[in-house]
Amino acid sequence: MSIDLVSVASQARHEAQHVAHVGKAGWKDWNVARHAADGDFVLVTNNAGDFRRLYGTQSLHAGLVIIIPNVNRAAQQQLFRAALDELTGLGNSLASAREG
Repeated sequence: MSIDLVSVASQARHEAQHVAHVGKAGWKDWNVARHAADGDFVLVTNNAGDFRRLYGTQSLHAGLVIIIPNVNRAAQQQLFRAALDELTGLGNSLASAREG
């Protein structure tokens, strides 16, 4: 995924990291999934097949966002903003349900 998605997340007031910035570039998918689970991170990827399989074996995780299809940077940013907006809406709905 584009390193630009870190900025998109930051603009939406989410903490974000890219594997290239934290010394994890080149890691195998299972290492990335384990690191995300251990850190309670939501993982953003376009590698649907491998990460669905890896996350399917976990009983609990912070989340997985898959951006499909594999598109250019501008389209990735647009799709990621839409995903963040949707997740924010879900979070607000859950908070309202707990209060009500």
